[in-house]
Amino acid sequence: MVESVKELRKICYKDSGKKRPLYMELVTMKFSIYVTKLSLYTPIGADQVSMLMILLTFIGAGMIAFGNLWWMLAGILIAHFTIVLDNVNGEVARYRKEGSLIGTYLEEVYHSVAEPLVFFAFGYGIFRNTGWESAILFGFICSLFVPPIIISSIKNAVVKKGIDRLESREGMLPKKYTLLNEKINLKGGSTRAGSKFYALYGKINELWGFPFNFVHINIIIALEIINLSYSVIPEFYLSFGYIAAYGTANFIIQIASFIVHYKGRTIFHYYNALFGNKK
Repeated sequence: MVESVKELRKICYKDSGKKRPLYMELVTMKFSIYVTKLSLYTPIGADQVSMLMILLTFIGAGMIAFGNLWWMLAGILIAHFTIVLDNVNGEVARYRKEGSLIGTYLEEVYHSVAEPLVFFAFGYGIFRNTGWESAILFGFICSLFVPPIIISSIKNAVVKKGIDRLESREGMLPKKYTLLNEKINLKGGSTRAGSKFYALYGKINELWGFPFNFVHINIIIALEIINLSYSVIPEFYLSFGYIAAYGTANFIIQIASFIVHYKGRTIFHYYNALFGNKK
């Protein structure tokens, strides 16, 4: 017998101090517990939920890329459902005590493909419906620069270098990697400007980045459908304007992020946090 929704919430979020995106806190977590309750009547585990998230992302992106506006709306709604499932897999894992490295790996695969796939599909979908080749370009720009590529590159470089040091058996923290007389700061590195940039971006990103940017696309497509009846502006002008502006803005943000984290030597802070001095 599966517990009530109220009890499930207590079980699944007991002692959970993890900060989640605002959209998840206010929207998807309100629905996910009901999906979790249904899934607990089946043998489906957290890893299978994560695999379903990945599969549905490809299906939703395909509908956005190759369909008309109504199919595009259905596709982005499927993408929204994967965000609900992103909560479900964690709830199922906590309920069944299935937390594992494989589960984290599958979640990272989902988060690595979801934004690039959906945004490129949106750009390609605009192109297929209009013939505007520049829509593919902006879809590509979004797919490349909407994800936090600078922070991801820092994390990947730290892990790669750590593995290299481990395999060479030369010691994990040589002097040239050490932060001397400096506290570890993963939120901006060594400069005050970096910390301010990180804090500001963190606040803006609640309504700007994933998963809220899927809401942007949902609203844009809904407005395009409404516009079919009134013809206020030419079809897909709004979608093209959004993807061009959003891609360009995120390109600028990533350039600023690169400068801030390069000057702030943020990679040293991550390396020391993982392998060295825990100041």
